[in-house]
Amino acid sequence: SLANALLALLHQGADAIALLLLMPFFYWLYQFRLFDIELTVFTVLGAFLLQDFLYYWFHRASHHIHWLWAAHVVHHSSTKMNFTTAFRQSLMYPLAGMWLFWLPMILIGFEPVIVFAVVALNLAYQFFVHTQIVGKLGWFESVFNTPSHHRVHHAINKSYLDKNFAGVLIIWDKLFGTFQPELKEEKVVYGLVSNIDTYNPIKIAFIEWFYMFKDVF
Repeated sequence: SLANALLALLHQGADAIALLLLMPFFYWLYQFRLFDIELTVFTVLGAFLLQDFLYYWFHRASHHIHWLWAAHVVHHSSTKMNFTTAFRQSLMYPLAGMWLFWLPMILIGFEPVIVFAVVALNLAYQFFVHTQIVGKLGWFESVFNTPSHHRVHHAINKSYLDKNFAGVLIIWDKLFGTFQPELKEEKVVYGLVSNIDTYNPIKIAFIEWFYMFKDVF
């Protein structure tokens, strides 16, 4: 939990610096928008749905492209599953390019401040799915990402591996063939196929980058 808290501080600091540096670029890009989207309840809902769709593809790409995985692996490196696991994030996300996935929203016509407010809401929801305490939630399971769905996502069991990439809505996994329900007969095993056996936050943050560049050379 202490390692997770330290990783969270590093992640938040890196994100804040990146946002300050990149916001002028986002507003420069915004001048080339296709539409002038007025701020209403319906357009905010549209922004939320579009961002959640783009988050699905960012998350899926992060499991299949080594450059993105080098950042995302930090989150999956925990062999425990509790609320502090949600804080276990990489300070390297800005360098890896997570923000690139939100650029289509800006080009469509959503103001950058709205885009990143919606991103924050999406990530805030995901805090609550990092738990073993909550069981299945009935009809809610069919539409939304839940603790049960996300336990599967964090599993290294063969039948669970690389499934349930949803942020808020599980419908994207069902549409694109990556959905897997949690099974009573198969207990979830958390962590990585090859675990990082350390609580050192710096080593956790950078170890996969080291392996990736070592492979390149």
